[in-house]
Amino acid sequence: MALLVVLVIMLAVASSSASFVWFMNQQQTRAGARYRAAAATAVAEAGVHKALSVLERVNPDGPSPVRTWRPGAYSEPVRAGALEGRFTVSLADEADGAILITSIGETGGLTRRLRARVYLASPALLVALYGASLVRFERPPASLVIVPYSAGIGDRPWIHIAAGQGIGFAASDIAINDPTVPFEAGPGPADSPDRAGHAARLPVPDPVRILLARGAELILGQDYRVDVRQLWTMGVRLEGAVLRDEVLPALPEPDESYFQTRARLNGANAGLNEAAGEYLGDEDLALKRDSLYTADQFERLLMYLQAGLRPARFQGVIYVKGSVVLPDRQQIVIADGALITEGAFRLGRGAELQVMHSAATRTLPGIIVLDGALLITQQARLRAHGLVYARRIIDLWDGAHLDVVGAVAGSDRGLSFRNLGASVVIRYDPAVLGTPGLRLTSGTPAVAWVAAWEEFP
Repeated sequence: MALLVVLVIMLAVASSSASFVWFMNQQQTRAGARYRAAAATAVAEAGVHKALSVLERVNPDGPSPVRTWRPGAYSEPVRAGALEGRFTVSLADEADGAILITSIGETGGLTRRLRARVYLASPALLVALYGASLVRFERPPASLVIVPYSAGIGDRPWIHIAAGQGIGFAASDIAINDPTVPFEAGPGPADSPDRAGHAARLPVPDPVRILLARGAELILGQDYRVDVRQLWTMGVRLEGAVLRDEVLPALPEPDESYFQTRARLNGANAGLNEAAGEYLGDEDLALKRDSLYTADQFERLLMYLQAGLRPARFQGVIYVKGSVVLPDRQQIVIADGALITEGAFRLGRGAELQVMHSAATRTLPGIIVLDGALLITQQARLRAHGLVYARRIIDLWDGAHLDVVGAVAGSDRGLSFRNLGASVVIRYDPAVLGTPGLRLTSGTPAVAWVAAWEEFP
């Protein structure tokens, strides 16, 4: 009986030991597979980062321009910890200007695949308020607030204000990122509509970082050159750092044909065209199905909307061949689109324009004035998601309000941006780096911005 008991115990111990050994072998196998999978993913990520570094700097295949590097299968060995691996990268252009990077990482018999959509942008789009020449603040209570939009980008914008010829203050009672001055802002493209921004929910403004080109200065009055400390002593609420460079990075050039094509393919406003054409007796407008307008056609649409027969709402990308004047006190909304004008754009007294995006259309520009000024007159309000760009001056008058989630850029060579007693709030959104329809000028360095990153089978 004792022998039988010992044999049973030994059998139980042997079975338990065998099970434990099998379980540990399985765990070791799974751990090894997970390690190799993680290593393969890291190798694939290394391939994406290699492509990004090449697009921004050096082309390994020869002297051709870096931004045109489009290998079909560029391969390179790389170590992932104790394992040897290899990534294979291919790049292809997309219709909206994006570059599709596909990277395959192989390590220890396992393969992982990553795909990234990348835009090459000008470093000028890293700036919240960019003026190619002079930026001026006049007539209090002119104010400017620049804060980051979305969580996790507290280090952006890296530059709050950039000016090619200087920043001028006609009066001392000007507030720039003054944390004691309350400000309000509407929801952004990634916010729900009921989350209207106000001071309690918005970040506290940080000290500004200013970038000036060679020879540019901070100016008080007409020509009194000062520094940040002197401005603060004299009453200008400006605190921060001034950086200098030989020249500012050039702004990208808008592609007129790209935006015209987007507007020509946009049939979302066909019903509005038909209703306005029938109301005004304009047969051509009634039959129009796209959103590529002459200045006269767009003026007729605004006349119809002033009658209040339907909501003053456009959809998608709107392109106007000429100048646009939004009449006094008229209110217009453009949803999931942009307004592109060939000539000047003027918001009349008390007028209001909103260019609103959703998360899906976040990279679209807000307003682009191809060859004219952007004028926001007394008590007018402009709320825009995306890039606000004008080739001439951006001029804001007494009591005007500008609320932008994106960035503001004026490329006028005489006076790029002027605030005549207006309230300006810019929440910098790095999505402006992915704005489609912008061409990098020759010789401009590129910044690679990753708009999307995913793993696929």
